[in-house]
Amino acid sequence: MSATPIGIYVHIPFCHRKCGYCDFNTYAMAGAIVDAYLSALHLEIERADCEGDPVVSVFFGGGTPTFLSGEQLADLLRHLRQRFHILPDAEITSEANPGSLTLDQLQRMREAGFNRFSLGVQSFDPDELRRMERIHSPDDVIAGVQMARRAGFTNLNLDLIFALPNQTLERWESNLRRAIALQPEHLSLYALMLEPNTRFYHLYQKGQLSLPDEEVQVEMYRLAQSLTRQAGYEQYEISNFAQAGFRCRHNLLYWHNEPYLGFGAGAVSYYRGIRWTNIKHPREYVRRLREGESVVLESERLMAWASVAETLMVRLRLTDGVDLQELDARFGLPVCEGFLPLFLRLQERGWVQVERTHIRPTNEGLLWHSELSLKILELSERCPLPAL
Repeated sequence: MSATPIGIYVHIPFCHRKCGYCDFNTYAMAGAIVDAYLSALHLEIERADCEGDPVVSVFFGGGTPTFLSGEQLADLLRHLRQRFHILPDAEITSEANPGSLTLDQLQRMREAGFNRFSLGVQSFDPDELRRMERIHSPDDVIAGVQMARRAGFTNLNLDLIFALPNQTLERWESNLRRAIALQPEHLSLYALMLEPNTRFYHLYQKGQLSLPDEEVQVEMYRLAQSLTRQAGYEQYEISNFAQAGFRCRHNLLYWHNEPYLGFGAGAVSYYRGIRWTNIKHPREYVRRLREGESVVLESERLMAWASVAETLMVRLRLTDGVDLQELDARFGLPVCEGFLPLFLRLQERGWVQVERTHIRPTNEGLLWHSELSLKILELSERCPLPAL
């Protein structure tokens, strides 16, 4: 079996506080559970069944990875290097909260081999930060960027959220301009999603949360596209914008539906044609690893056309789009024959551009990607084939 480039994801589920909009697998926990979790994480890494596939990216996400010390994060990365063939030029990212950083921590991470840093800014507006229950201030963001640069990071991402409660177009523009002024190599700009089991969702259901209407949200998105383009950023995905040469390689693995291994509570893996998800709660994750039990909560092998549909949906998040003939070869299925008529119809709607067998989303297609994806799923369900 030939080696296949893969990514590695490491989940650190701890946060100082659970934010009101957050639906990620995160916990406001501290104390002994943190050390116990790290020991369990090292056990899972050690027991991983791998075949020497080259690792092109490593991503520490959460939660808040920088809840841990620089040395703890460095130890995890060293262990991964021992167990996997991480390429010398691999992209190695850590997410971070601007309110919990030190220069020493960042320097230790940089020395260990981390070369990309992602700051969860979300907003530069103090009122918006307070409403989201973030623990940092706008000044913390500026300090975090300065520390990251001093530590030697030359690949920096800033995350921002728009369509926040009571947010106006003017406030969003101010956030964008302040982010761009810090000259990060990458920007991730997400619309607020109201997820069940979050405080924001319950407030909205009770009529206690005022959100911008759909028309304003579209204006906010268009403004993001315009201002980033003027500043020299390339939009390469629905929510992601990069300076030349700084596209996020790890996320590109997801958007190309390529294999990756996930470690930690709630982490997802997609490897050898199987997707599995780990048990979510950190304490149960620790218990199972201590007792030699599997931490897998659920797993599945996608049916052939379902895998094609999933690949099409994630690839059409990218402005580069996808070539159907490439998927013919990858899956050994008549993808071009099966899906080209659909995309020709969607071209008439203005959602995609079709150049022979290459499909690219238009601006409208990016904006209405969820509806475009639904059309792909509906067609794939009419193409039953055995599992790959």
